[in-house]
Amino acid sequence: MTDPTEPMDMSPVNFENWGKLMKTWATGEDYVQNGHRFPVPRTLEEVKEQLRMAQTGVVLPARIQHLKVVQGRSDTLLLRLPPPDLVKASEQRLEAGDYSLPAFYNAHYDGQAPTPLPDKAARLKFHAQRIGDYSIANCQ
Repeated sequence: MTDPTEPMDMSPVNFENWGKLMKTWATGEDYVQNGHRFPVPRTLEEVKEQLRMAQTGVVLPARIQHLKVVQGRSDTLLLRLPPPDLVKASEQRLEAGDYSLPAFYNAHYDGQAPTPLPDKAARLKFHAQRIGDYSIANCQ
């Protein structure tokens, strides 16, 4: 049985290639430019193959069993709600540990990792802010 709260391990990810793949799927234009084609995937197998071909480093956890591709429109508010079990699981992780951000953020802040958040309340506040951003962000 898979753990529905197993987080997606994004640590070995090439975030630039991951973002280029997302841009390719969104626009239909080839941002990856490595000789492969990247149509919007229709199955998990297509996703996995394209993740590999784009050299993203993304490995989907075993709990991922289905695919749903949703593309917003610039004239429509798309509320992207996170799974409730993952919200609760991340809140539990924040009880004991700091909120981690992908390492690429460090390069934009003089190579320094963000200062650890001082306490649980600060971690949960940041968590709420990130979820709010995630829920309505449209690649701005």
